[in-house]
Amino acid sequence: MPILTEQLTKYYGRSRGIAGVDLEVRQGEIFGFLGPNGAGKTTTIRLLLGFIRPTSGQASVLGLDVRRDSLAIRERVGYIPGDVRLYEELTGSAFLDYMAGFRKSRTNNRRRELADRLDINLSVRLKQASRGMKQKVAIVQALMHDPDLLILDEPTSGLDPLVQSDFYGLLKEEQGRGKTVFLSSHILSEVEKVCDRVAIIREGRIEVVEDIHGLKSRRVKVMEVTFTQECPPAELEVPGVLAVEGSGRHYRVSVRGDVNPLLRAVAARRVENVIFHDASLEDIFMEFYQATRRQGEGRNDVRTG
Repeated sequence: MPILTEQLTKYYGRSRGIAGVDLEVRQGEIFGFLGPNGAGKTTTIRLLLGFIRPTSGQASVLGLDVRRDSLAIRERVGYIPGDVRLYEELTGSAFLDYMAGFRKSRTNNRRRELADRLDINLSVRLKQASRGMKQKVAIVQALMHDPDLLILDEPTSGLDPLVQSDFYGLLKEEQGRGKTVFLSSHILSEVEKVCDRVAIIREGRIEVVEDIHGLKSRRVKVMEVTFTQECPPAELEVPGVLAVEGSGRHYRVSVRGDVNPLLRAVAARRVENVIFHDASLEDIFMEFYQATRRQGEGRNDVRTG
């Protein structure tokens, strides 16, 4: 198992980092680790790489114990930190030479291939490079030694959409070569593009682990529609609709799952304008949180009844 954690917990004094995290990342999958800023994503990654020690619990990476074998783990892992900081006085080429010195494997051919693909001028001093260029250099250093596992913390930060698309293609290619990817992000659309399964972490605890199709089915879409004439709200209360807000000609309709019944209801009248919005990631977290809270209240009711 490339990544396995059992009740992994980290406290910073009295402050919670993560608590009781159980994860299994399978060989050859792209696994999304999804959560808002401050949820515990970076703490989990730092524990996996041995940068910090757990308060309790266990974790292994590539079959190696994160406490005893952190150096051996980092030899076989490609890592992009969430806040990329490079040696600004070096050129891109000199920086990659320096990083290659920590590896046993030769990296020159792969490095040139990646730099060409991402259109990086490695002769530029890093202090003169844009944020996006620095992020691309970080991507090269993570992939150039042909690692068995990629651990990526917000890897597309600062990249323009075209480069992001190239990067997603790279991840799929690595997967095709049998490599495993652990991708931390707070961007739902990014995770949807490339991941096979997703864990959602909130306030240091895993809320759910699910395949990407299951996660999509949970997502609520919001339609804003304006009719040319007044429409009774009851006409929009069709299967899948969770809420209808508004009156007269203007409505905001929340729907989960199949949107076709709603589209048919809307199409039955003359429409002036219609806009579909995906629910935000925070909306999905709140759904999990509220469901968990309701379950807890239900258990309390049973105990006290």
